Amino acid sequence: MDQKTIFLRQMAANHNEPNWFVPVERALDGLTPEQANEKNGISNSISEIVNHLIFWNERYLARFKGISQGRKIESNDETFHSENDQDWESAKKQLQNVLNDWVEAVKSAEDDLFEKSAHEDRHDPWYSVLANINIHNAYHIGQIVEIRKTNGNWDPKKGVH
Repeated sequence: MDQKTIFLRQMAANHNEPNWFVPVERALDGLTPEQANEKNGISNSISEIVNHLIFWNERYLARFKGISQGRKIESNDETFHSENDQDWESAKKQLQNVLNDWVEAVKSAEDDLFEKSAHEDRHDPWYSVLANINIHNAYHIGQIVEIRKTNGNWDPKKGVH
């Protein structure tokens, strides 16, 4: 099996195809804006996690497509806050869109791109970066499900008892 196929399968598992864990589409399903913004202690809210996923997925997707990067960030903490104060439904849609765009970008990419560096200042091939993006997304999806369980708004019929 080639790298592209592996990445596309991982992306589908993270995005919308239940597999070993709950995909983000299901993890966010039925969540109200109030529930998405609920905070427990110093942990990030689900809404903040979604903003973080949007930020990093959009940033690396632009880089993957050869598009110049946006503003520099001082701290990763900044990435948990919406850059345009969008509402909850818009944020969910933006996350779904960037995940769909990733699939299309990987599908249409030339195979040699996966060997090229994702960064200008060090050799970090795209196959490694894409694997880490998928792991990063899965990690935060797990956080979302755990937050929902803790807050009592998770339906175990959606998976992960």
